[in-house]
Amino acid sequence: MIKFFRKIRQKLLTENKFSKYLLYAIGEVILVIIGILIALALNKQSNIHDNNELRNLYIAQLIAEADRNMDALNRNINWTNKMLKEIDTLRNLVMNKDYDNSKLLSKSHALYTAYYFIPDMVTYENLKFSGDLKLFKDLNLRNSITNAYLSFNRIRGVEEIDHRAKTDIFAEYFMPFSKLLDMSKSSKNFGKDVFFENAVIVRTTTLSQNKREYVNSIEAFKKLKITFAELQNHN
Repeated sequence: MIKFFRKIRQKLLTENKFSKYLLYAIGEVILVIIGILIALALNKQSNIHDNNELRNLYIAQLIAEADRNMDALNRNINWTNKMLKEIDTLRNLVMNKDYDNSKLLSKSHALYTAYYFIPDMVTYENLKFSGDLKLFKDLNLRNSITNAYLSFNRIRGVEEIDHRAKTDIFAEYFMPFSKLLDMSKSSKNFGKDVFFENAVIVRTTTLSQNKREYVNSIEAFKKLKITFAELQNHN
């Protein structure tokens, strides 16, 4: 093809038809430009297709990650509810001054045991640090993704408060006044003082804060999944 055009140019030059040669050359340049534009358009279309495929892959992975996180959060909620029920029993015993009740010893472990949330963030971290978050053009969708994962920061914050509280309770009360291997041999005054009563109130508060943030995080991921579903239905 290139040789064909070259022969035409040479023929026009040898026949001294400069004006025709000039028009031909301009036409050839225009054809080249059109070819380049077509190639760029095809390349852009290919990039759009590839980006959409990558975005859809991220969506599938984010949905799976959301499900795993919500399952883990629900397990934390169930465990927290169990501990709150145990502590509520302690609170009733303390309020009624039923210090000789065996449950005061058997259920007091709820004041220092912990079960904290470990988030699954592999897909989100890859999305964020690779710069691929820009694949989600819709700002509301991008914010929904970010907000869902930011809920983990709030969880971490309240869990740290609970961790400090239960650590202090364990170190300052259970270590000196209880016999962990056999709670029945603990101090005779165990549970009868203000410290124990305050520990019950503090742990109830911190665990309740944990539960609230677990619930909020689940709601954020539910909304994110709904947004993904709407996007897929629209496409």
